[in-house]
Amino acid sequence: MTEDEFDDLADRADEARNAGDMWTAALLYEQVRDTGLALGWQADSLWALRLAAECWVDASEPDRSIQLLLDALHQPGSGIDGTEQYWLHSLFLDHAMYYDVAVTDFEERIEHLETLALSVWGHEGAKTLTHRGSLLSCRGQWQEALVAAERAWAHRDGPGPGVASNSSLAAEACLHSLKLGRRADAERWKDAICPPDNAWARWELASCQVELALFDNDAAAARAASRRTDALCNAQQPDQFLAATADAIAALLLDPAEGDPASPSHLIRVRLAHEEPRRTPMFWLRFSWYSRLAALELAGVRHAAGMLPVDDSYYRRPQVLPRPEDARLPGEIDQRLAAFEHACDTALKHAQEADTRFGCSWRQEEVAQLRRRGRDIAAVFRG
Repeated sequence: MTEDEFDDLADRADEARNAGDMWTAALLYEQVRDTGLALGWQADSLWALRLAAECWVDASEPDRSIQLLLDALHQPGSGIDGTEQYWLHSLFLDHAMYYDVAVTDFEERIEHLETLALSVWGHEGAKTLTHRGSLLSCRGQWQEALVAAERAWAHRDGPGPGVASNSSLAAEACLHSLKLGRRADAERWKDAICPPDNAWARWELASCQVELALFDNDAAAARAASRRTDALCNAQQPDQFLAATADAIAALLLDPAEGDPASPSHLIRVRLAHEEPRRTPMFWLRFSWYSRLAALELAGVRHAAGMLPVDDSYYRRPQVLPRPEDARLPGEIDQRLAAFEHACDTALKHAQEADTRFGCSWRQEEVAQLRRRGRDIAAVFRG
């Protein structure tokens, strides 16, 4: 192996990554890693390993990414400088939060990252602050998560370790603001998502536009933004398509012109018949996916009961309970309520899984609120 071969492989890997072909990029970065090891270039091989791990995640192969990181982290620490240690541990922490990794010592890992960052850069940096914000968000501590995102944004240009995407910071702050009911702040953060020529930034922008439209109960705007998330999905990331479908569920359920949400001919049912996953979604998407499916079943109950559509994501316009004589399909209400309760049971299972990992209860509380809305409707018809 020669230096020229190393450089050629690295250039080809970079080209594949920039083109969005993460599978090819990951394989090439692994070859770069092997070439670096053969040349005795420890630092370069670790750099390539980290990029391969990042690309495997983007290619929806987190297990391969995690294995690479574990192999690297189990190497003797003397061969890894402080900078590379930081980024390897940082990437592993990302995986621990968003994928099926048996890790719960998040605070200790973030403290370790802060120590590494201070020793290398003299500042914890935007990336460490982003990790703190992500953990707070996973725990439903929206105010504290927003503060962490704002601090990370303030340090996005240094000092300390930066983030790969400023657009992700802005998108997170936008969503935290909506959780807190701060519509104007959310709009401001949405406008900070850039650059427009970056495919991931465009997807995040469209996703935030969906959430803003749901917050506003604007069905037309939600559908328009949902179509943009569809168009911007990466074919190598099936869970991105699922996230876009989750957006579409909420957007389409808000539109009364689509008709009965329980009908097989409803647009979202047609889509789910073709797109519903044959495997359990990735951990980061799991709860939101199944809670949206529960909201879909509740929308079917509301239609049968003669009610108008309701957004259950932010629930800013609460449902108005019907009179028994308002029912459109009185003979189907009990059956639909049973399907809704079953969907809530499934969502609750995944809520408990995530809440246990992060030491909180907000997801279970959201399922309980959703279930209560269905039971309030049931009480009208069951006396």
